[in-house]
Amino acid sequence: MKIEDYILDRYSEKSLPRYMNQINLFRATQGGSTEQSTYSDIVNYIGDLRERGLHAKSLRNHLFSLKIYFRYLVEIGKRQEHPCENLQLKDQINREIIIEELYSKEDLEELYKTYQSKTNKTKFIKIRDRVILSLLIYQALTTNEIIELRKEDISIEEGEVRIREIERKNRRGNKGRILALHPKQMLLIYDYYQLINEGYFIQTEAGKKLYGAYISRMLRHHPKYFTPIKIRQSVIANLLKTAADLRLVQEFAGHRRTGSTEAYKRTGLEELKSSIERLHPRQ
Repeated sequence: MKIEDYILDRYSEKSLPRYMNQINLFRATQGGSTEQSTYSDIVNYIGDLRERGLHAKSLRNHLFSLKIYFRYLVEIGKRQEHPCENLQLKDQINREIIIEELYSKEDLEELYKTYQSKTNKTKFIKIRDRVILSLLIYQALTTNEIIELRKEDISIEEGEVRIREIERKNRRGNKGRILALHPKQMLLIYDYYQLINEGYFIQTEAGKKLYGAYISRMLRHHPKYFTPIKIRQSVIANLLKTAADLRLVQEFAGHRRTGSTEAYKRTGLEELKSSIERLHPRQ
């Protein structure tokens, strides 16, 4: 299997040129001998890109392309282990939450009601994709939290899902927590639960772990533009908007600091300003 075929089978066709350009750049700078590259080789390569002045987001894109490349080498048996799967960059990206661009509760309910997987997908994938969507909308999970769920983390009897704290190199993720399942999820999750093997809860049809990039891709064919991170942000902002207790929302979101949750709050003045902008946009 060629790497191009591997990418097309798992990622967006539009992304193929970018992934291949970044992979080929890595190959060229390493003198073509990249199949046995080490963790240090990759860190040094990213450091070289950083010294050339690449934006933090571009650095992460390059790293993601390399992760795909080494996943491919593991898949075809040319490597035993992935050298940089857990590598995370510290370069800061502006993550300011633009409240005015988030989705309303009604938008999210409409998305869940009308979402359909592509018609060429199997019944298993269609059910799995709706389960993923429900975890985004009703539990506001991150893509990493979704793909790291284990089958034993779902308790249908108790109506709960246990989110594990994800270990990251040099950085702590969201806190682990237990959240209630929404009534609209129960039957769907029960049906899906019967179809999967032990191990990861969100699986491929072959019973393997799903990669997080798929979750963004599955939303792209919807008529409206939705992204996983904005769905999560919207759920949190909508909870605060309904005057939910800040500490409760913090626990729900898994935030370690109150300040992370407060960033989603919207003052009455901001609300008024947003309404004026919608009704009387400035030219």
